[in-house]
Amino acid sequence: MRRFASALTLTLCALLPAASAATSTAATTRAAFPVTVTHALGQTTLPARPVRVVALGPHALDLLLSLGVQPVGYGEAAQLGVKAFGSPIRQINYLGSRITSAPLYVGDRFKPNLELLAGLKPDLIVGEDYASAAYPALNRVAPTLLFTGTHSGDWQKSLPALARALGREDRAAAVLTRSRALLKGARGALAPWAGQRALVVWNSGGQNRELYTVLGPKDWTGGLIQDLGFRLALPGAPDPALTEGYRALSVEALGALDPDVVFVVASSTNTPARAASDWKASALAGRLRASRAGRVYFVPIQLMGRIRGPVATELAAREVRRQLGAR
Repeated sequence: MRRFASALTLTLCALLPAASAATSTAATTRAAFPVTVTHALGQTTLPARPVRVVALGPHALDLLLSLGVQPVGYGEAAQLGVKAFGSPIRQINYLGSRITSAPLYVGDRFKPNLELLAGLKPDLIVGEDYASAAYPALNRVAPTLLFTGTHSGDWQKSLPALARALGREDRAAAVLTRSRALLKGARGALAPWAGQRALVVWNSGGQNRELYTVLGPKDWTGGLIQDLGFRLALPGAPDPALTEGYRALSVEALGALDPDVVFVVASSTNTPARAASDWKASALAGRLRASRAGRVYFVPIQLMGRIRGPVATELAAREVRRQLGAR
């Protein structure tokens, strides 16, 4: 099951200072090249330190920006409908304020335009394993690293490998240390909610407005909510057919879980506002204890399920604190 986004733009302070150059020319670790890096599709050898790097998707962009690397090209989620092929992309949700380069838009993050990619003459392409079908073609353009990033703990494993490919291993260590400290601070701020049972669900709206996919601890979003001190409300064993979700339930079945808090992640073409409207219009949803207590929160999947890196971890934790009034 793929994640889908609603488009929002939020400008927040950077996790780490952005590089001032349009490409990743600075190096913080004098690593010897060539280096061979293991990733989701096998091993890739970098003959020299990459300078021109393409980010296929917000997850890859998050990782690169956290390491101080500015991309020359960017592939966005197809669901956002970006049309500026071959031109500098002007709006990148949540991460745009951190970009000092002018990356060219190369199309769908999983099926980018190979001609545009080749024209950028990249030294490295970074993306997710969802682009596995395009991997042979991508590798012909430039050395390509595809990482798994959908599960809790994935980015913490991918970041050191990417940093090694870029000669920035000390940056990775600093990012990991900072992220742990930020989560610790967020847990402290959310201490009054510690141990409360939180139901975390995706909802795509429309014809599926009364169908909710429950997220468990292995999912990035569910894992984050658990890391913030909540206990996840889960409906028995996970469904093996759902590679990223936990179990799909009707709104009626949610009542049996009786959570203290509900986080509804608006996916596909849904938005938090429409998800909230659908929830409030449902008599069954209104019966939940969390609804009666005013503890149902609606968030966009772009922030709470698509970026999934160290920057997203900080911003998502901040959004949870904001919605719950935990300053």
